[in-house]
Amino acid sequence: MTLRRLTLLLASFTCLVALAAAAPALAEDEDTPTDATQGDSYDVDFTLPTASRAGCLVCHADEDLARMKDGELVSYHVDVAELEASPHGDVQCIGCHIDYAFTAPHTQSSENWDHVSRLACKNCHQQESRAYWAGVHRGEVEDHAGDAPEGGEFPLCGDCHGGHDVVALTDDPEGQAAMHADGWEVCGRCHEEYWESYDDYYHGRAYKRGAQDAPACWDCHCYHNVYLSSDPRSPVHETRLADTCGACHRGDPNDGYLDYARLIHGKRDTLEENPLYSLLKQIGSAIAGVFGG
Repeated sequence: MTLRRLTLLLASFTCLVALAAAAPALAEDEDTPTDATQGDSYDVDFTLPTASRAGCLVCHADEDLARMKDGELVSYHVDVAELEASPHGDVQCIGCHIDYAFTAPHTQSSENWDHVSRLACKNCHQQESRAYWAGVHRGEVEDHAGDAPEGGEFPLCGDCHGGHDVVALTDDPEGQAAMHADGWEVCGRCHEEYWESYDDYYHGRAYKRGAQDAPACWDCHCYHNVYLSSDPRSPVHETRLADTCGACHRGDPNDGYLDYARLIHGKRDTLEENPLYSLLKQIGSAIAGVFGG
């Protein structure tokens, strides 16, 4: 037997021994579920190739990236085109998600990662942040709750401005128009009672029908530095109301303008207090009852 044949024989024998030793382990693995099939566990512990967007988008550019959270399937997909079209198109992910480690899964990140990212705006927008935290929307940073009325939550920057789909506002008429039309999402969904009562003829009703020159909530109440109407700092406080109305109604608003201001959120209550309206309403109901019966 030549040396070459002897070497090949020994190599073949070594491979057979190795396969025989590995067979039980392979058989066991076939019946053992992997971490990826056990609900909340994922066997994806690896180091990101970079801390920039290129690294994060290794996973988050996948449209199917989702996890179960509190019994619901939550998507963690980032629309790259949407992000690039926003004012933050050139901002790296960790510019907002500042508490994230460079490994996946993000086991070292804050449990309130979404709150952290929405609060990261203050790092660049400091003037707006100071104004916001001086107003009535301020809450406890740690739990994003504070003493919110009826157990609700105080809004953070991203709750009003959005996340990856933030629109540009400064020197951008198109973005300003889009924001102006978004009153329900920005204010109404939290202040439903005031949204419903914003129903006077020249402001609320016109705004809800899409009039671009009708005021959105923040045109009267301000936006970052929002105060209660009883606070002298509020633009709708009785001592400042004339100036607020005068911003749109040029000249010195007369008493008629100021008298009308109470109808902006109080039209329905005022009508109910009017005896003639009440009488007409009763007559209308009676007629409807006759024909309806």
